[in-house]
Amino acid sequence: MIIDYPLIRRVAEKRIESLKDTLVYSVDNLEQLHYISGPIKGLESLLQDLKDLQEKQELLNDKELRDFEGST
Repeated sequence: MIIDYPLIRRVAEKRIESLKDTLVYSVDNLEQLHYISGPIKGLESLLQDLKDLQEKQELLNDKELRDFEGST
């Protein structure tokens, strides 16, 4: 299965931006602040996990390429 990291990243970043706009312009009380900050933290965590997975995948791909080139 191929994962489209850039697409997922763009969607998550766009949602974070939207939530932060809501946070700045629409929050009236502490309860709303906590409610909106939760999804922002979750999406930021998702972005970090995606970055880590992408780096790991790139390392594995590089290793497979080196192994293949070494066997020919």
